[in-house]
Amino acid sequence: MTKRKSENYQVGYGKPPKERRFKPGQSGNPSGRPKKCLTLIELVAHEVKRKRPIVEDGQRLRIETDRVLVKRLIDLALKGNLRALSLMMTLIQQIREIESAKIERDYDAMSMEEIRADFERLRATTRADLTRAKGIDDTFP
Repeated sequence: MTKRKSENYQVGYGKPPKERRFKPGQSGNPSGRPKKCLTLIELVAHEVKRKRPIVEDGQRLRIETDRVLVKRLIDLALKGNLRALSLMMTLIQQIREIESAKIERDYDAMSMEEIRADFERLRATTRADLTRAKGIDDTFP
């Protein structure tokens, strides 16, 4: 047996020898848990929510990236950039369709097959609109 300073202290499960216990302020896992490897979607979502500085009306503002992108797209469309205008009009139409679909459909009353079919229909129209706006053939995955 090991020598103990106190004869009445019993070493056992959950009771390590006093000389082997962690000292106050010492961690049992000094390197900690390794950082999680982010997926591409998580990386994009993180960057889109990151705040960036812009100058608007002579004031320096820090706003989220997604808001900056929308502002710049609208500014380009208003200045006469035909590609930005086409993309913006497509985006507005899709947003209106989604909003009206939310009002019209009661997804709680629909079966899973009906929801899937509805989703695929919206996905197909979105792909077609994007290809028309970009001027490329339909080669999306």
